[in-house]
Amino acid sequence: MDMHKVFPDLFEGHAPITLQNAFHEALEALEEWGEKDEEPLVPIHGVAIPISSVFVRMSDCTDLMPLRTQGVLEAIIGRDLVRASERMLYADAARLAMPLFAARVVPVALPAYP
Repeated sequence: MDMHKVFPDLFEGHAPITLQNAFHEALEALEEWGEKDEEPLVPIHGVAIPISSVFVRMSDCTDLMPLRTQGVLEAIIGRDLVRASERMLYADAARLAMPLFAARVVPVALPAYP
């Protein structure tokens, strides 16, 4: 399957509904992510995509985020931070979610070099 069809680019700042839905699912997965678990994956057209890839792809999306997705973000980072902006763009939400993702990633030990 063509990855461009599975995981499409934004078009002039706009995301197709499949990416918007994947972003919502990625936020839910971030909220449920256990400390020792591997990075969650979300399905897009039957292909498992890491949530970090979804956040990065949506970090330039200028579409308004629906209230249902905003509610998931509020549950993760707190209502006050989200409500500071009356209506939030997907790009804003992605930029708020990425540091939370980074904080949960288990660092990989690199071998020491002589």
